Amino acid sequence: MTQIEDPRLTATRDHALDSAMKILLNEGVVAVTHGSVSKATGISRSTLYRHWPEIAQLRSSALKRASVPPIVTAETDGSLRADLTRTMATLTSALNETVWGKVAPQVIAAASIDPEIKDVINELMRERIKWVESIYTEADARGELRADAPVPELVQMAIAVPYFRKFIAGLPLDQKWLESHVDFLCRMAEVEQDK
Repeated sequence: MTQIEDPRLTATRDHALDSAMKILLNEGVVAVTHGSVSKATGISRSTLYRHWPEIAQLRSSALKRASVPPIVTAETDGSLRADLTRTMATLTSALNETVWGKVAPQVIAAASIDPEIKDVINELMRERIKWVESIYTEADARGELRADAPVPELVQMAIAVPYFRKFIAGLPLDQKWLESHVDFLCRMAEVEQDK
């Protein structure tokens, strides 16, 4: 039998994470601490430590909440092109329209000097890599991929290029770009169709 969590615990955790996200957005990832969340919410540090014994756990939970939409199960019920389009639209929407898109640059910068934050962002990226890998795995099972398709590199490009385009190059992640990016990822992988 599944044990139901006390709604007060859920409410406390949600209140703390909402506060942690505000701190993340306004002050940066390093400012998210048990002390800062306690001060902002009135929740005792001991309660916060019960929920998140390590600061990395608190930051990880806040970053995951900020990375809306949360990790979504990859849908692989179409062609490679359809599945990549849906996935890339979800990623670009998250970068354009959510708290994650606002905090990602500072999280990435903090990860370069803070091993705990680096672990958190690596965990988030591993989840996204699995998500995109599953799309290529299913496409391969359907016979859509060339035998020499550079799948690991294409997975990295699917995820990394939107971040580079938005945060380094300062270019838009719009529908025209999305279609072009998906087209490139497919051309590099798909079996050529008979003409």
